[in-house]
Amino acid sequence: MPDQPFVFLPLSYAARPPRVVVVAPLDDTHWVQWTAAALAQLSTVWGCSGSVVVPASAVGHPAVDRCLARLDPDHVLAYTPSWATYDALYPGAIAQLLAAKGISGEAGAAQFEQMLRQEPWNGRVVHDAETVADNLRSQIGTNRQESHVQCSHLFDDANAHELTPLSALTPTPVLGVPRNLVTSAEALAYAMHVGIEASGIGGQIPAEQWREAALRSTDSPLLSQMHPGTPDGAHAARSHEAGRCAAITRGFRRRERVAVLGDRPEDFALAEILRQIRGAVTWIPWTEPGVSDMWLFSGSASDRLLVTSVSLSMEETRRRIDARWEGRPVRQVGPTPEERSFEVVEPGDIDLTHPFIVVLKDAWDQPRSLPATVEPDGSLQASLPLAAEVPRGLDPDKHRWQVTLTATNHPVPPLGVLGSPAVTAPGQSPWETFVRAADGGITYWSHRYDFVPSGASLAGSLASPRLAWPGIKRILQAAGSVNGIALLPSPAGKRAAITERLLGSRAALEALAASPGWRLLDHFTPNAINANHPEGSWWKLKSAVVLSWEAIAAHDNKGWDLKARREQIDQWTSQGVLRRGLILGCGHCPILEFYPLAEINQSYRCRRCGGDNQLAKDRWRPVADEPSWFYDLHPAVLELVTNNGDVPLLATQYLRNQYEARQALVCEEFELLKDGSRFVELDFALATTEELWLGEAKSNDSLGKSPRERRSEASKLMEGCALVGAAGLILATTRAQWADTTVEALRQERQGRLGAGKPVPWISLLTGLGTAPKLTPLTSV
Repeated sequence: MPDQPFVFLPLSYAARPPRVVVVAPLDDTHWVQWTAAALAQLSTVWGCSGSVVVPASAVGHPAVDRCLARLDPDHVLAYTPSWATYDALYPGAIAQLLAAKGISGEAGAAQFEQMLRQEPWNGRVVHDAETVADNLRSQIGTNRQESHVQCSHLFDDANAHELTPLSALTPTPVLGVPRNLVTSAEALAYAMHVGIEASGIGGQIPAEQWREAALRSTDSPLLSQMHPGTPDGAHAARSHEAGRCAAITRGFRRRERVAVLGDRPEDFALAEILRQIRGAVTWIPWTEPGVSDMWLFSGSASDRLLVTSVSLSMEETRRRIDARWEGRPVRQVGPTPEERSFEVVEPGDIDLTHPFIVVLKDAWDQPRSLPATVEPDGSLQASLPLAAEVPRGLDPDKHRWQVTLTATNHPVPPLGVLGSPAVTAPGQSPWETFVRAADGGITYWSHRYDFVPSGASLAGSLASPRLAWPGIKRILQAAGSVNGIALLPSPAGKRAAITERLLGSRAALEALAASPGWRLLDHFTPNAINANHPEGSWWKLKSAVVLSWEAIAAHDNKGWDLKARREQIDQWTSQGVLRRGLILGCGHCPILEFYPLAEINQSYRCRRCGGDNQLAKDRWRPVADEPSWFYDLHPAVLELVTNNGDVPLLATQYLRNQYEARQALVCEEFELLKDGSRFVELDFALATTEELWLGEAKSNDSLGKSPRERRSEASKLMEGCALVGAAGLILATTRAQWADTTVEALRQERQGRLGAGKPVPWISLLTGLGTAPKLTPLTSV
């Protein structure tokens, strides 16, 4: 067996705090206080600027779950309060317990109370939150090995367990909102941005002041106003600066701000998660307009505001934001009415691409290189363990962090199914550390999780796993296996794979489809017309159509000069795309065949009758004193050209020229099998650093002849996306637009799936392939 190819894989290294989702207990009368208590504890953890608190009742709402999946947390934790916190929420709870147990006496009661206040309180709402957290952990895929979870709870005590305290890393004073003051939704709306500190400060702050603070977020003048006496250089606990971190994104930063209306837990959860994904997000739980609205509409005309809500209907959301707009205290003076700088949208229509990633400011985008072997399916296996290292500014004895490695030319979409088995090399111990796909690459816990002897060296205490970067087919197989779906190459996919191997890469195959050479190859197809070919330069044989150099030179393409054409023919011949040979007849039977150069000797045997022949003038065609070289096309390439194989190639080439898919992995045409039967055929799949896309490409503008056929095909394509976890479906065509009947079938199927609570991919229409390609979301058509 030949050795597998060996490459050096260029990587980008980053150290970052763990991303955490804290599930807060919930009862309807105290949900703000429970959420504030969880946020207060999270505010003490390094990485709180990139983590979120979610009330238990909000988990399960489609809009919230969609954002949680995009956040892609490292840990899902259930918040467990202490008796001290419970007593603060329900004053007298400890006194009632003491009385019920009959504990009396000043000294005994005080000692028992002091001990009790530090103990976890495990009431029903806490158990409910634990159940929600466990289900969510399984749903989105976090740091776990089989049934063992690395980190499961956030406790109200000084023991941070696997999480590093913020105080261990922050170089400056940290401020937050005193927890005793967060008793209203307005106060929580501000504390969401700043963080909460465990302070016993009492008093009252007017609701209007909380509202202004929530809308202004964390600008410097506001911090001085809301937190008098703040020392110089202080940062809010939930600011990235407090944890020596920075928020980065691999895409172009969006200018739209987001405002979430509504006073329900799910509205808070949506705003809280969107803050980490998009940045500029405000939660507005109060209903009445006020002076503070001047900060809501203070952005520039190009900085549009997206307004949404989970608990309110679109009509009510629009009514409330219109009332704020009409009553805004600051207006532009001019001859024409001021343009409304906002748009009301459904929560599910908010763009979540290019999310922010919170990384250690001094340890990200660092170049690394790792020796790897290339598997037959395009997967990469690390040949050596990673060298353990400590990023500047961290202490391995005090701090815990995540290592994230991304390969610029081999993205890994953050799918929950791509856990440790999918991204570690064979032979790697699954218990050394917790490894999974995240942030477009692979992330793992910094320290060894298995046995570490006392006094171990730095290399012995830090994790150094051998990793694997799965290829696109392995990604699809892993994603489909969860739903019992198998992946099978289609005949067209096999032809494309063979041609790709001949040319050397998918990019070269796509370039061929977009080049003048594809039109030339079309002359080798059985249905080609031999117009303008010199006599005797084009022959249609029983086995193939063959062309001589004269026919190739006569191919009408003024933009492709003969020198470049000649070089291309020689390259194709050396690659095996074309074969050079002669047209020879047989002296024993009336057959004419093409014989490749490798099969030609002075004597040759007829393929049909087996008769021996001599290479002489009366054997070759056309009749001439010396034979002429002819070229035939590789059978797999011939079938690819005959069956419009250029259409999906043009589609993936266009998509990979878009910013978000520049280095995408591509899979040629394949079939999905459900219960052993062919379910749907897809023309291509792309894996980017953020998501998985599936696509269907056609030379016409329809998915079927009848409404039933079109709806059935649309249903299969969308269900195929759901079965492998694909975020997007792309319908591509060479026509200038898709037929209205096709667009309507897609809309109807999309609405039907939404109404039934089924997952629906983002649908985009790619038109004008080969001429003027254009990509348009279905919602804009």
